[in-house]
Amino acid sequence: MADIAMMSLMRDALLRVGEAAELRWEDLAQEPDGTGRLHIRRSKTDQEGRGAVAFVSAPSMSALRTISNGASPADSIFGLSSRQMRRRIKAAAASAGLGGDFSGHSARVGMAQDLVRAGTELTALMNAGRWKSHEMPAHYTRNEEAGRGAVARYYGVA
Repeated sequence: MADIAMMSLMRDALLRVGEAAELRWEDLAQEPDGTGRLHIRRSKTDQEGRGAVAFVSAPSMSALRTISNGASPADSIFGLSSRQMRRRIKAAAASAGLGGDFSGHSARVGMAQDLVRAGTELTALMNAGRWKSHEMPAHYTRNEEAGRGAVARYYGVA
């Protein structure tokens, strides 16, 4: 269940593996509707530590509750290094028969692709993933963008 909670949270919040490794239980707040808010204290694109807040789905919050085991607010959510997290993600994908092309970035990229498929515009995607430039999210979602672009719309596919 710990791997499910980890990957679910990473996906919901479009977390980089280094961000996920730094999370503490005090960074997570439950909302009355069962969803949550995650305070990301520092990231690759926020070296000053201004922080960001990300949405966490109710299923992810439920998975996280099952692994909390009475942890104190200052405890690490996952208790793993970035390297250990990358290994567990690869191992989980392999055991699920998904192949070896998964990495610590897979949840982030996958959510970006799903958001674009759902109609999210680039600016909103950049905000959700805390990207400073359009280059990486545009690269991650190039296939999805092509499928809903001008030519796809012309042919009535998008």
